[in-house]
Amino acid sequence: MLNLLRLIRVPNLIIIALTQYVMRYFIIRPILAINRIHLQLSDIDFSILVLATLFIAAGGYIINDYFDCKADRLNKRQVIVGRQISRRASLALHQIFSFIGLVLGGYVSYKVGHWQFILIFFMAGGLLWFYSTSYKNHFILGNLVMAFICAAIPFLVVIFEIPPLNKTYAEVLVASKTNFDYLLYWVGAFSFFAFFGVLIQQLIRDLISVKGDKEIGRRSLPFIIGFRWTKAIIVSLILFLSVSVFGVWYQFLNAPVDKITPWYFSILIIFPLLLLSYLVLRLKKDESLKFGMILLRIAILAGISYAFVVNHILSNTNF
Repeated sequence: MLNLLRLIRVPNLIIIALTQYVMRYFIIRPILAINRIHLQLSDIDFSILVLATLFIAAGGYIINDYFDCKADRLNKRQVIVGRQISRRASLALHQIFSFIGLVLGGYVSYKVGHWQFILIFFMAGGLLWFYSTSYKNHFILGNLVMAFICAAIPFLVVIFEIPPLNKTYAEVLVASKTNFDYLLYWVGAFSFFAFFGVLIQQLIRDLISVKGDKEIGRRSLPFIIGFRWTKAIIVSLILFLSVSVFGVWYQFLNAPVDKITPWYFSILIIFPLLLLSYLVLRLKKDESLKFGMILLRIAILAGISYAFVVNHILSNTNF
């Protein structure tokens, strides 16, 4: 059982679930409450949506390890498939987890009145399969696909919430000539941050795994353009993300009543990112970057956790 939990990356699944719950209850609900509007997707159906996401993600982790055994051995990572869990059992687990995710996703799609939303889960499962079998071996494609999938995790919450909101508040929307697009903007900002955070994470992993990737013929970024130029691109992305965080605060969140955000962004997001860029610049071939990866995880988790700050500000502001 312990090997199965390691195979499906339980800590990552917990972060996925928390991300979706945080988006719903600490971003979407308080923003809707400003206009005395309530969530319409039931708590049970939302929990099923989260479970669907987790099963699809778990299936993706399994199939990724299934096709990545050789590279993991060369890069001296823990190998479970073929050792603790047989390859046949791993493939069967992938199919079972993915099937459960599709069934749950189809149910929630039906409940919100858009059965075609099940295609989102088909596409996610397909992208994870092709990422493991093909995309990750192509220049930058695999990195972009994985970043896109991770960015979609918070976005799923608002996609499945808006249809029942539109149905319940149709008359209000017509009378006021408004819509719920502003929810897309709020959650989209978190998705934007997740996209670039995961993209940076993927590129750093390629940077420190270049030896094993060369052995299996993976055309990763450092394999194509070299170690030094890859470091330059990673640092550029880190600086871009840092500037974007500051720009969002200055342009949209710079309110006199908010004394928390500038300190929160500076200490928990921008400082770790800048320190990470320094470590990347100093990185030499065949060195690990464990502390740097910890800093990146801190910044990503802080970015998602900013939802708690948003909830606090909205709860203590009179509208």
